[in-house]
Amino acid sequence: MQEATFQRSKPLSVDRRLRRSLNHATALRFQLEHSCLRGGLTALVFADSDGLIVAAAGESQICAELGAVAPLVARAHRVPSLDPKLHEQEVVIRGMRLHGRDFFLACAGGGVARDAFLQHALEGIHRILTSN
Repeated sequence: MQEATFQRSKPLSVDRRLRRSLNHATALRFQLEHSCLRGGLTALVFADSDGLIVAAAGESQICAELGAVAPLVARAHRVPSLDPKLHEQEVVIRGMRLHGRDFFLACAGGGVARDAFLQHALEGIHRILTSN
């Protein structure tokens, strides 16, 4: 009878992401949807310095308004008149500079861990947009 030998192999790496895409627009949407859901956010928007939405998760009307006001709020540090749906929620905006351009991540709603989810989303956005 032949004796069996076993070799130790490297541990398998586990990819946490359930949905992936090589398309940057789709990958960004997946990232924002995941962060929005996990963070209990009403909406999460990644917009450019003109307020144009690059990617979003949440109700389209709220996302459109968040995208439009994100650069204004970030630069003026004040919140202009908002849609009544947004008045009841805290709006938080984070800036990021990428490829020489300014972008903004804006969210409505969320709980005590919101800042951690926003940071996670920014890291994911950076990873997606700097990948080949």
